[in-house]
Amino acid sequence: MGAENNAMLSYLEDDKRFADLFNQMYFKGQQVVDAGELAEASEVYHGKPGEKGGQRTRDIKRRLKSGKELKILAVESQSDVNYIMPWRIMDYDCREYGKQIRGAQRANRELDRAGTRVYANEGERLSEVRREERFSPVYTLCLYHGAEEWDGPRSLKDMMDFGENMSGHVGDGAWKECFADYPMRLVCANELVDCSGFQTSLRELFMILACRRDKERLKELLDKNAVYQKMDEETAQTLGVLMGIKRFEENKKRYKTEKGEYNVCQAIREMMEDSRSEGSASQVIEIIENIMKELQCSLEKACKIAGKTVSEYRQSEQICGKRYCKR
Repeated sequence: MGAENNAMLSYLEDDKRFADLFNQMYFKGQQVVDAGELAEASEVYHGKPGEKGGQRTRDIKRRLKSGKELKILAVESQSDVNYIMPWRIMDYDCREYGKQIRGAQRANRELDRAGTRVYANEGERLSEVRREERFSPVYTLCLYHGAEEWDGPRSLKDMMDFGENMSGHVGDGAWKECFADYPMRLVCANELVDCSGFQTSLRELFMILACRRDKERLKELLDKNAVYQKMDEETAQTLGVLMGIKRFEENKKRYKTEKGEYNVCQAIREMMEDSRSEGSASQVIEIIENIMKELQCSLEKACKIAGKTVSEYRQSEQICGKRYCKR
């Protein structure tokens, strides 16, 4: 798991943010999930003995106990596009349901062995589950926070080949319509999403992640939202990783305000300035090295032809992180 995934998962371990994410993405900001009713439930799902690749681990899983009802909420975090993600989500959910069913079956078997009348008919005895038994529903959210567009499937149907390209076959479309699909609740942080219902700093996180690849929109967002100049440490650190701010952690004292908050706005602006400097320095290096290659000349002569000094060339190397080399 990469640094971006670790940062996002660590951020969502906070129950208030976890509840906030579900309330916004499932219920459009209505306060349906109460953070105080969430309980840690992360675990490893085990397959049958000897089953290859039978072990699965959820990224984040919580039990939501509201009254007598129990629900399972889970988040799968992705920094890269996964082209089998709908199947993975379905596999996780099925393993959770299987675990619940096996638990009920074990309890019923123990009662049956103790001589307690458990089953009302042969159907119940065959399944080892009583007709009135019900299980806890599972709600899984796939959170994609990569910078590239999500071009993968969004449901199990998207992964299937229904033979639609074989024109002229009767019933091609009907097969697709009859397919038992398994949709995936996908949230792409690089797309503009409704942030109005967020109650935590997830609002600022989603707003800025959607602007990562558009410098003008990013600049406009920072100009209009002073909140990025006074962020809590955990949010600042998370944004430092997700926004690709190099060396934010080691330089964060420079961004700390007198009130103990962090000026992420300053860090991002410096990153954008550094990016421009690196681009200019990279051009200087490329021009001079091309001259040296074409004319088979020394560094000094190539710099003179390019209208630069050797010192300027060396400075460009430092900006780009290149090593000095003798020529």
